[in-house]
Amino acid sequence: MNKQKYFFLKIKKKKNFSEIIEFVATFYPNKIFLVKDRTNVDFLNFNLKINRVCNLFLKKKIKKGSVISLYFKNSIEFVILYFAIIRYGCIVSPIPYGVSNEKIKYYLNLSKSKLIISDILIKNKNNIIFKDYQDFERNILNFPNKFVHKIKDNKSTCVYYFSSGTTANPKLIKYSHYAMVSCQKLLINERFLDLFSNHLCILPLGHTASLRYTIKNAIYCCGTVHIYKNFWELKDSFWKIINKFKINFVGVVPSILEAIFSLYKKKKKIKYLKYLGCGSSTLNKQLQIDFYNKFKINIRNIYGMSEIGVVAIDNPKIDKVYGTIGKPIKGVNIKLIDKNNKFIKKNNKIGEMVVKTPAIFNGYIEKNSSIIRRNFIGNYFKTGDLAKKINKNLIFIDRSKDIIIKGGVNISPQEIDDCLKKNSFVKESKSVGIKDKFLGEKIKSYVVLNPKKNISKQNLIEFCRKKIGNLRSPSEIEFLSNLPKTASGKVIKRYL
Repeated sequence: MNKQKYFFLKIKKKKNFSEIIEFVATFYPNKIFLVKDRTNVDFLNFNLKINRVCNLFLKKKIKKGSVISLYFKNSIEFVILYFAIIRYGCIVSPIPYGVSNEKIKYYLNLSKSKLIISDILIKNKNNIIFKDYQDFERNILNFPNKFVHKIKDNKSTCVYYFSSGTTANPKLIKYSHYAMVSCQKLLINERFLDLFSNHLCILPLGHTASLRYTIKNAIYCCGTVHIYKNFWELKDSFWKIINKFKINFVGVVPSILEAIFSLYKKKKKIKYLKYLGCGSSTLNKQLQIDFYNKFKINIRNIYGMSEIGVVAIDNPKIDKVYGTIGKPIKGVNIKLIDKNNKFIKKNNKIGEMVVKTPAIFNGYIEKNSSIIRRNFIGNYFKTGDLAKKINKNLIFIDRSKDIIIKGGVNISPQEIDDCLKKNSFVKESKSVGIKDKFLGEKIKSYVVLNPKKNISKQNLIEFCRKKIGNLRSPSEIEFLSNLPKTASGKVIKRYL
């Protein structure tokens, strides 16, 4: 058996990420894991720094089982602290970076955090501040690099994730050691990325996508992560950085794809990039096609949720199909149900996706157990997303709660937005239902135009009527300079 096969055979037996990190640090100690600016951290030192932080917590008499919030811009110290909190036996609660002070207080109160570790002062809270990586290093330098730990129950909660809160206030999702490891095993079985892959991290580290598909995947596959604050930090040198560091994978959201598509006229020859992985928000079919035609790089649509991890990934290179969320990955079962919670067996019928996966969450922080019960049908989690099945591939329709009912007809906002995107004047759009006395609901589209482009609202409405008919076309259009979005790039529909 060669060394790489032996590595995967052994790592699959580890039951939590604390054990996984120690194993990788022993097996490939000198392999560089994290890169930020001119600082490199290999797996051995990553593991030792985690232990130093644990001893810092011990000195400060932090009780095990406490909730510790993290509020940092993308940085090496964020990653070390995240896994140190888990190893110490506390629950880590990342807060999306850049939210308002009021929102930070909301998150802290909801999670009941005893401590927040951040790069800025959070008033009226027990706060540890590390201004930058050098400050972080100085503070942990003199602590021992050994820490004895043992996680007794791998199904216990170790992370709180906040839902995106695009349609309502964010929910707090409890995630276990077991679910976290199961999610990575599913990606390995899917051959998502190879051993020693190079990642470019431009999504916020406080978000599940960057943690699951970049940071944790790199640990599990002994990869290297090049960390940047965000896409805009490197927008002028995006392809150069990919070539320079031989990047194999970049996690993105649709708004970043739109920016790349607009900013770059031609693609330089990219030798190492396997594909871009797009998640967090609906990937427009036309954008997926146009991006490939322009750059000859496939975008893989990654479908998942904070509650269930990753459950489906398309593969247009193999399937030669665009506009799907792919097939359920190995180890995950996805079914469709009708309004009566009955399973749909026929193809081409729209239903709500329900998912059975080993990476399922532990529940929500709310004490009301009925919130959990109504989100399940047997062992299947009700996603609230509508889809239809065609030749084993799942076609995403829309969120069930976002469906517009106009004159008794169900209309997907995504269909309208896909139509608007075909107009060369439109950069992006988001359509919603608004109350109407006679029809129940009518359609309003919020549109952002491309720079230096100008078109009347009525001409856009007429454009839609020609493409998808009067019934499904917007009755109103409002032009915006930007759509309101979360840190991960999702449009916040409740603001619209």
